[in-house]
Amino acid sequence: MSTSSRSEPWQLAVMGDLHLAPEQMHLFHAARGHLLAAMSEEGRPVPGARVTQLGDLGHGKHSSGSRRCFQFAKDFVDGFGLPYALIVGNHDLEGEDFETDEENLAGWEQVFGQPHYWAADLGVARVVGLSTIKHRSAENSHAEVYIPHHQLSWLEGQLAAHPTTPFIVLTHAPPMGCGLKVIQELHVKNRCAWLNHSHNPRAFMDIVNRHPNVKLWFSGHFHLSHNYPDSITTVGGTAFVQVGVIGECNRDGLRQSRLLRGTPSGYELFTVDHDTGATRLDLAADWADTAPPVPVTPADELLCDPSAGWLCSHLDCKVGDNSQASGVRWYPVGSETILALHEEGLLIEYDMATAAPIGVVTRVPEDCRLELVSAQGGPSGRDDGADVAEIRVIEADGSLREAIPRNPAGAFYRIFQKNKWKLKRGLVAPALVLA
Repeated sequence: MSTSSRSEPWQLAVMGDLHLAPEQMHLFHAARGHLLAAMSEEGRPVPGARVTQLGDLGHGKHSSGSRRCFQFAKDFVDGFGLPYALIVGNHDLEGEDFETDEENLAGWEQVFGQPHYWAADLGVARVVGLSTIKHRSAENSHAEVYIPHHQLSWLEGQLAAHPTTPFIVLTHAPPMGCGLKVIQELHVKNRCAWLNHSHNPRAFMDIVNRHPNVKLWFSGHFHLSHNYPDSITTVGGTAFVQVGVIGECNRDGLRQSRLLRGTPSGYELFTVDHDTGATRLDLAADWADTAPPVPVTPADELLCDPSAGWLCSHLDCKVGDNSQASGVRWYPVGSETILALHEEGLLIEYDMATAAPIGVVTRVPEDCRLELVSAQGGPSGRDDGADVAEIRVIEADGSLREAIPRNPAGAFYRIFQKNKWKLKRGLVAPALVLA
C-alpha cells in the first residue's frame, strides 16, 4: 500500500475474511464492483483510493493456505487496479504444500510481494498491519491468531515515534477487552477469539491505553455482519470495528465490507452492502477528538431478534448482577476471573480486568445446579470466591455429574480444541468434547 499526500482526502476499502471459492466468484466480482463504485467519481477511482484485506483468503475445500490459493487471491485483489496491502489470517497458514509455519509465511510473502507486517501513510493517518505467524506450532487451537512479541514491540515503536499521528491498526482477530461481539460456542470455547488468546492477550489493550493516537482498529475472524450494537465498540478514544464477509461464509445472512474515508481533519466509516451495493454511514469523528466516537448506524438497521440468541446478546463482554432479567447468573471465583452461567447452559469464564469471555468451562443441563467448593471440600466461604478450588455440577437427584478443578493457569476454563495439525500426526491427545 503506497503512501498518499497528507493534504488530500483518501479512501480505504477494508475487506474481511474472503474464503474465496471458484463457485462463488460471481459474488466477489460484484462486491469488488461495489467497492470500486463507492470509491469512484465519474467512473474512475478517486486519487488516494486504497484496498486492504484482513486475512483468511482461501476456502477449506480449495487448498486454503497453499501457493495456488494465494495466487488465486492475488488475481482477485489485482483486479481492483489499486494499491493494496494484506495481512495474514489463521487459515492462511494451513497450506498442505508447506512443512512449517515459516515456509508457509514465506510462500505468502513471495506471492504477494510484501512483508506480513507493515506500515503505510494515508494522508495524516498511519495504517499498520499485524499478522499471525502460527498454525502448526500453535500451543492449543490451530486457529488462535498469534502476534509475536517482535511485532508488538515494532507497533509500540511506531506509536512512540509518531505520537501525534492518528493510527489505524489492522489485525485478523480483535484484541481482548475491545467489546466486539464474539461467538461463545465457537471462538470462546476453542480459545481462539482474541489475539494471543492463550498468550498474554491483555498486551494489546495495554498498548491502546498507553497510546491515545490509536484511533481505529479493524478486525474480522468472526464472520459477523455490521448490524449489531457491538459491531463497533469504543474503549477510550479508540473505535474497534468488526468487518464482515463477502461470500457465503456469513453467519447471519448479510454480506458486507467497510469503507473508510479520510481527510486532514477526520474520517467517516461506511458499510458497503454486497446485496445492493448501497453505502451506510456508521461512524464519523475528527482525528483530534479525545472523546469516544459514537456510532450513528440507524437503529432500524440493527439486528435484535430475540430468537437470534447470542446474536442479540449485550452480555458477551459485560459482568453484572444475578437478577433473572439479566439471563445470566454470576459466580465469583477470585479477583482475576468470574464465571457466568448463560441461559443456554454454557458456563463461561470472564476476565475481570477486561470484562471479556476467555473460555468455556462446561455445559450445565437445565435440571442441574452448581456448587462452589473450597480446598477443604466444603462450600466456599468467601464472598469473592477466592477460596473456590473446584466447581461441581450436581444432578437433580443430588448425585455428582462433573467436578472441575482449577487448571494450571489457576482458572476454570478447559481446552476443547487441540491443534488439529498435531492431532493428525499423533503429537497431542484429543481434547474434551462439550456435551
